[in-house]
Amino acid sequence: MKAKGLRSRHTFKSYKTEAKKLLIWMMEKRLNLNSLNVEHVHDFYNHLGNPPKHWIRPAKAKSGEKLADTQLLRAAVSNESICFSRTVLIGLCRYLIAAGYMRLNPFELSHKPTVVVHADQDRFLSVEAWDYLWMFILGMANRTPLEKKHADRVRWVFALFYHTGLRCEEVANGRMSDFVRRDITWQLKVVGKGSKARLVTINSMLLAELMRFRKICGLPVYPLPAESFPLVPRQSYKGGVGVSPRTIQAIITEVGQRAAASCLDPQIAEQVAAMSAHWLRHTNATHRLMVGASLETTQDELGHADPRTTRIYAKTSSVARKDDAEKLAELHKGKEQQP
Repeated sequence: MKAKGLRSRHTFKSYKTEAKKLLIWMMEKRLNLNSLNVEHVHDFYNHLGNPPKHWIRPAKAKSGEKLADTQLLRAAVSNESICFSRTVLIGLCRYLIAAGYMRLNPFELSHKPTVVVHADQDRFLSVEAWDYLWMFILGMANRTPLEKKHADRVRWVFALFYHTGLRCEEVANGRMSDFVRRDITWQLKVVGKGSKARLVTINSMLLAELMRFRKICGLPVYPLPAESFPLVPRQSYKGGVGVSPRTIQAIITEVGQRAAASCLDPQIAEQVAAMSAHWLRHTNATHRLMVGASLETTQDELGHADPRTTRIYAKTSSVARKDDAEKLAELHKGKEQQP
């Protein structure tokens, strides 16, 4: 099965990962695609949720250590992740049925694992957490040339994610030539999910960070149309070679862990320790809407096809919620309270 038969490279990668888990499990059970039934599918879900030891990969592989084919999981898979696997495998089986490789789709008939549905999107940094994180980044050690390069690149990565709300792959695939000026406004050309192009507006703070980082990289102050320099280069800043989404995520995770270890506020420390690239995307959307940006412009900037996706980031302010909660307490103030 070739990637061109699927909707995108991201979709193909998901199909490949989930198919590998299923096929290796089927080999252990001596099953084939056309013998697979609903009971087998439920056994597979249970297997993901309670994997045997030989399916778990070490937290950190030793140098030169070769992993077994079955070492596909880092830990037991959550119900939310099993639901994702189910969705992917339903689509994969539909594809195989259409191609004549399967007769029935047992995943479509399987029960969906129970997942707690949160009404709000809570994977974002509070304003206080972002302020702490940014100050931590500005204060990162830069005593040696290597430390300075690392600190400068970290600063640019976090500024780019926070002020644009880009996805990790969008950042990894981006080039400086994707910055374009329309009258007095700078925008960034982005190709997102489903190969859909959009323009993301660059605010004054990010423009200042862009100019600063370009100067550090030895580039002209403003981006040029023919530049091939990546949005996030390797730490050497040479050769115009970009980094992978995995490297970007590793940078964000490493900084989050260091920032959390230095934080005296446990609430903020918990947020920055759990932070990922997608958290920063959520943070961008949430903070935009908090300060009064419209749902329409936020939807366009993030590249959401459905406005309901953008709406989950719209938060009422904490002050307003506290004031309204206190109204109930006011109703009973002055009355004798039972011990």
